[in-house]
Amino acid sequence: MEITPEEAARSLAQVRETQHRVLRAAPPMFPAWYPVTVWIFITGMQFVTEITPAWWLWIAVTALSAGLAVAVLKFVIDVRNANLRPHSSMTDPWAWAGFTAWLITTGLAGFALALWLKELGVAYPRTVMGAIMTVVVAVTAPLLARWMSARTARRAETPKR
Repeated sequence: MEITPEEAARSLAQVRETQHRVLRAAPPMFPAWYPVTVWIFITGMQFVTEITPAWWLWIAVTALSAGLAVAVLKFVIDVRNANLRPHSSMTDPWAWAGFTAWLITTGLAGFALALWLKELGVAYPRTVMGAIMTVVVAVTAPLLARWMSARTARRAETPKR
C-alpha cells in the first residue's frame, strides 16, 4: 500500500487537530478540591488549637487527620486513574511554575494575614485567617487549574521550534 505525501500530510493534520481538541476539552491539570481540602484541614487545626478545650483536642486532631488522609488517598487515586493526562513532554513548565508560585503565595499570605489579624487584636486570628484563606483558595484554585490546562493546550498547539 502506497500513500501519497498529500494523504500523509492530511492524516497528520487530522491527528494533530484531534490531539488539540482533546487537550482543550481535557479536565483541569489538578483537582481544585484538593487544595481547598488542605486549607479546611488547616482551618480546622487552627480552630481546635485556638478555641476548643484541651480535653477535646485529641478527638478533633484525630478526626481532622483521618479526613486529610482520606483526601490524600482520593487525590492519589484520582490522579492515577485520570483518563486524560497529557504526556510530560506536552505540559508547560511555566504552568507548574505558576502553580508553585500560587502555592507559596497562598501560604505566605495566610501567615501574614494571621500576624496582621493578631496585631489588630481580632479574637482567634489563626482561625479567622484559615477561614478567609479557605475561601480565597476555593475561588482561585479552579481558575488556576483551568489556566494551567489552557497553557498546556496552547503548548501542544504551538509547533516545535
